[in-house]
Amino acid sequence: MNKPIYRKIQNLLLLVTIFVLTTALYFEYGKGLQPCPLCLMQRFCTFLFGFFCLTGLCLSSLRRARRVAVLQMMFAICGIYFASRQIWLQSLPVDQTAACMPSLDMLIHYFSKTQVLTALFWGTGDCAEASWRFLGLSIPVWSTIYFIMMFLVSGFVFGCLGQQTRENK
Repeated sequence: MNKPIYRKIQNLLLLVTIFVLTTALYFEYGKGLQPCPLCLMQRFCTFLFGFFCLTGLCLSSLRRARRVAVLQMMFAICGIYFASRQIWLQSLPVDQTAACMPSLDMLIHYFSKTQVLTALFWGTGDCAEASWRFLGLSIPVWSTIYFIMMFLVSGFVFGCLGQQTRENK
């Protein structure tokens, strides 16, 4: 893989990531959908993925590009976890979901750090609510599709860069 192709791939990943983050902000501020803790963690993973796309664009050589690809795959996997957890919570019957909790700023203000971290990593009753659907799929399903695609493309880049490294030896 040469540098112009690598940059085009990183540009594409960054543009898709910016679109996803813009859509999330539109849903929050335009449509009034309040993000649950798992939504916030997915958004955080998306932001970090985009940050490493931008980092990949700023590389002067391809030597560090494999490390960037590994970090991108890592944050894509984290995003898959959070989105899958939310899908699982949404699939539970109503009587088996956890109780709804206050917003994140209220959690941080009134609850301990361990309770806030538990809500962020395991979700709350708010995470079980599917308030928007497109083509029959909820937001966490679309988020999972996004993260899987980003993981596959980052894995492809990692593999191509590894093959190029072996050929140069």
